[in-house]
Amino acid sequence: MSDLASSRPSPDEPGDPQRHLADAYGLDPLAEVIAGLADLADLGELADVSGLGARAIPVDDAEPTARTIAALLQSPTTTPAELADAVAWCYDDAALPLLLPLARHTDARVRRAVAQALPSVLGEATPDETVAALLTLSGDLDDDVRDWACFALGTQLSEVDEPKVREALVARLDDPHDDTRCEALLGLARRRDERVLPVLYERLARDNVYSLEIDAAGALGHSSLHTLVRGHLSGWDDDVVARVCAALRLTDPDGIGDDLLDGLADWFRAGAPHATDEDRYWWSVTLQLLEHAEYRAPEVAEQVHDRLLGNASATGLMLASRLAQLAGDHGWPRWVPSDR
Repeated sequence: MSDLASSRPSPDEPGDPQRHLADAYGLDPLAEVIAGLADLADLGELADVSGLGARAIPVDDAEPTARTIAALLQSPTTTPAELADAVAWCYDDAALPLLLPLARHTDARVRRAVAQALPSVLGEATPDETVAALLTLSGDLDDDVRDWACFALGTQLSEVDEPKVREALVARLDDPHDDTRCEALLGLARRRDERVLPVLYERLARDNVYSLEIDAAGALGHSSLHTLVRGHLSGWDDDVVARVCAALRLTDPDGIGDDLLDGLADWFRAGAPHATDEDRYWWSVTLQLLEHAEYRAPEVAEQVHDRLLGNASATGLMLASRLAQLAGDHGWPRWVPSDR
């Protein structure tokens, strides 16, 4: 069986030099942003980015920053591959205004890197421009660009639940690229869009399925998918088995299982988060369940809370846990934020 796990490499780096990016790809609108970055602080090892000097690009293994990206954009020797590699691994929120225009870059490697990086540099900014860029990239001619954009929209920004996002993902359900198609399916399932239900019936009825299709079944959590998921329990690599088991529990018409709920209650009684590794097993299973079906947190929290009645210490640990916080985010009334 094929596995579409989310380990994703950085863009390739061919060695052929390209033309000066500002001339070749029309990046002049970035000049103001770059100049602003230069004014904010002494650029140190970046030297004079406006002068395009030989030391314009920092020479170290540090994580790329907004200043790194700015220097690359200003250097006449920067290749698209170099720019793509820096963009892909940039986590600096200040780089967002530099990356957004690069969604229109003529080189697919750069566009792919932008789709990869945008959720990581969004920070506290409103998501509107980022979502707009990703919506465009989700219809890109390049398979990998579409894949990354659907992953970003579908999973990394799953809290953004707007009709235009759903429609963009629906448009990719028949995508010829397997990864893209599966990321779109999972993104819609995470939003519990029931348009994916007939798609999952068809996909899971096949002999061979993708792990993201199993994840999507768990995220949607529809009990009619339980038997289909059960038909795909074997043949997976070890790192996928837990995800398949989670999907089986999430689609079970009888609930996620008393064994899990009892085990989780025992974990809190044992002093979580200071319990032994053996006791932690059920906590790990719970986190796997909630990875794609966070909306089930109130159900889990309430049933565990009931099992802890009379044990003030364990109940206190449970109410202060990540489980309780996730449940509170989805309307569970027992959780009270600590800053209140």
